Amino acid sequence: MAQIGWAIDLERCTGCQTCTIACKSENNTPMGTNYRDVAFVDSGGYPLLQRLFVTMSCNHCENPACLASCPVDAITKESTYGIVLIDQDKCIGCKYCVFACPYGAPRYNGSTQKVEKCTFCIHRIEQGLFPACETSCIGRAIRHVVSFDTAADSGRDAPTGFADAGLTHPSTRFLHDGSEAVQPGDPVAAT
Repeated sequence: MAQIGWAIDLERCTGCQTCTIACKSENNTPMGTNYRDVAFVDSGGYPLLQRLFVTMSCNHCENPACLASCPVDAITKESTYGIVLIDQDKCIGCKYCVFACPYGAPRYNGSTQKVEKCTFCIHRIEQGLFPACETSCIGRAIRHVVSFDTAADSGRDAPTGFADAGLTHPSTRFLHDGSEAVQPGDPVAAT
């Protein structure tokens, strides 16, 4: 199975929340339901305080805990890109997936009484476009990786507080050097 993934550059993220707003706009999510958020991770002590910004969404894991926990098989891992999806027609809103995910990706929507999450903008990917969060990121901190190698990169260089990558093998790697995982114009289609 092919696997698309994220490369998050922790040196480039400024915490501006543009990715959160772009995702909300693209997916028309209600207030309080965000598929992508930016966490603020503080460290150090006075006078050497530091703040790290970490943009996070669903990691589209190799072994998704949300999929294993769903009692009605509403969650699947599609084969073309390895994207984890929730079938809204099947979801019963039990929230088992919300509790099972170690990364907090599934979000309960009180209006629909169902669980939703990042779809990696599969509707855009299938048209050869980048995810909305990546396109909007002013610091170019969010990049998609066409052929993600979960064995080598799963949770690599994760910031403090990120759940153990061995739990689900997330399709996310973290960069700390300002480099980019994918250059503008690179093909999105899985190879």
